[in-house]
This record gives sequence, C-alpha cells and structure tokens, in this order.
Amino acid sequence: MRSLVTGAIIGILLVVFVFAWIYLASQGRVPVIQAPLEWVSIPVRIVALLILAAIVGVVYFAMFPARKRPS
Repeated sequence: MRSLVTGAIIGILLVVFVFAWIYLASQGRVPVIQAPLEWVSIPVRIVALLILAAIVGVVYFAMFPARKRPS
C-alpha cells in the first residue's frame, strides 16, 4: 500500500511539474523546444500527459515491486 501511495504522489508531482512548465513556457519564462505543436489540441495534450504519468508509474512499480506479506 505504501508503494502505491508513493507512486501516486510521484505521478501527481510529475503531472503538476509538466503542467507548470507548459504554463511558464507559454509566458516565456522558461526555455522551450521549438516544435510545431500548436495544432495539437488540449485534450490530446492532457491524454499524452496522463499516459506519460502511467508509464512512469509502471516503471516505478517494475523497479520497486510491492513487498508481499506472509499470510
């Protein structure tokens, strides 16, 4: 259970970081990659970020599997 909570917190922090970076980049306050992504809709961007967070979660649980308790 502790691993699940830790993974969820890391995933949420990653998503918040990416959204904050996107916001700051739109304000011109942080460097950005010059790519023609203006045509990508906001729902597609959100889905891509959620997929990225899911991948990070899967990698995290693969690296640090939950401990099995003796029954």
